[in-house]
Amino acid sequence: MSSHLSRRSFLAGAGAAGAVAVTGNWRSALGQAGSEIARGGRFAQSVASGQPTTNGITLWTKLSELQRPGTLQYEVSRDPGFGSVLARHGVEASVGSDFAITTRLESAKLAPGEQYYYRFFTCDQTSPVGRFRTARPADSNEPIRIGFFSCQDYEPGFYTAHAGLAEEQDLDLVVCLGDYVYERSFDTSPRRKDTTGANGDAEVQTLPEYRDKYRLYHSDPNLLRVRETHPLLVIWDDHEVEDNYAADRPGDATKNERVPFAERRVNGYRAYFEHMPRVREGASPDRIYGRTLLGRHCELMLLDERQYRSDQPCGDPNAVPCPESADPNRTMLGAEQKAWFTSALESSPATWKIVANQLMIMALDAEPTGNASFTYDSWDGYKAERRELLEFIKSRSIKNVSFVTGDIHTFFAGDVAPSGRAGLTDASVATEFVGGSISSEGIVDGRGGGAAPVLALPADATVRVNNPHIKFSNQQFKGYGVLEAKPDELLVQFKSPQTTQAETSSMFTLARFRVERGTPQVDVLP
Repeated sequence: MSSHLSRRSFLAGAGAAGAVAVTGNWRSALGQAGSEIARGGRFAQSVASGQPTTNGITLWTKLSELQRPGTLQYEVSRDPGFGSVLARHGVEASVGSDFAITTRLESAKLAPGEQYYYRFFTCDQTSPVGRFRTARPADSNEPIRIGFFSCQDYEPGFYTAHAGLAEEQDLDLVVCLGDYVYERSFDTSPRRKDTTGANGDAEVQTLPEYRDKYRLYHSDPNLLRVRETHPLLVIWDDHEVEDNYAADRPGDATKNERVPFAERRVNGYRAYFEHMPRVREGASPDRIYGRTLLGRHCELMLLDERQYRSDQPCGDPNAVPCPESADPNRTMLGAEQKAWFTSALESSPATWKIVANQLMIMALDAEPTGNASFTYDSWDGYKAERRELLEFIKSRSIKNVSFVTGDIHTFFAGDVAPSGRAGLTDASVATEFVGGSISSEGIVDGRGGGAAPVLALPADATVRVNNPHIKFSNQQFKGYGVLEAKPDELLVQFKSPQTTQAETSSMFTLARFRVERGTPQVDVLP
């Protein structure tokens, strides 16, 4: 195989990587790492990569059934047979992290915009093989392709959408927009049973319980395949801790509080970082917002809309007026993150500024007058700050801003104005693409397989009548999005499985969109 792999030659060869044997003087290298060589255990949760830079990557794995701390090793190669190893390092598996390993590799041997293979191994076990792409150089003119997903409640259905996402060609990375796990059961007729938690009721509050929750989710082979195949960038929403929590205030869904909320949040955050391919920052260990430059035409900005926010207004109602939502003292981002975000937008050298955020920034009104929002657990509950941010984009003439969003379990696409409602008197300054859930029940779902057309189609029509800035609405299907940032246009596709109620399903393209450079308007393509 050539030492310089094209995208497609890499993808074609990836399937051969899973069965290769460990090569090289691995036993000697492990013995020099400074602690006992890890023996036994299983790589039951496979491997993952994340936080790509032009010559760096974060690698992750987790050992189960290990009896004591020990050293294991990872290696990185250009070829699937690991005939030429570029990097080989020892890493420690400790009890404190429940034998989860997150390690950062920065090396001049990693070239920008290239794809590589990696694996971990102990004295007698070898992990599955993963692959990653480093970030493209800042002057690269190549298109950037990003997959995005959210809301993968385990109980309502199977991860058939993830099977499609794992097979997506030429993705530079995948972004999870939150609700990676669910802290309790929300499904009255589950397709798959979640028995984690102290009472076997799916409610998790302690650190061991949160760890068990991730173990359950990582028992799904389709999710593991996504983690093995694409570098992953992640942000959380609420369910990684507790439904509808806001900063240091708990939500209202817990029926049997067994630990104080402050302790529960610490447990949820710790388990989250233990299971994600991202390094915690020493000075700000719980910070998840940040930015990643991906060539000349794309910069990805990640937000945190849970940790610093004011509480939801008016007791978090649905579809009724809420004057408190316009209070100028209310914040979604907090002062520090907001200052960082506006600076990042203004200083970005990229053509397209892609904002990965949890909550819908377009208005979603329950009536045509715009006086009552469908939900205030969104930017509709923080209207003054929404206007401030979008007026900033307008006043600084910042072009080509597009939000990609999770949370609401529904596919939407449309135009973003300072009021939330783009129209004749309030011009759009950005665009938004809201991905449907992987499996979580939507607004009109009866079960996790999606809504019947008899319910979904009129509901979509009502959304469009009440919200003319929303160009597309689909409440029937589940799935994910794929974004492609090109020099002169942004292309987005929504993709869906036919069903999430069977373990396998064929995939199809639900909708296609285009945003012309310099024009903050979504065009729905045929």
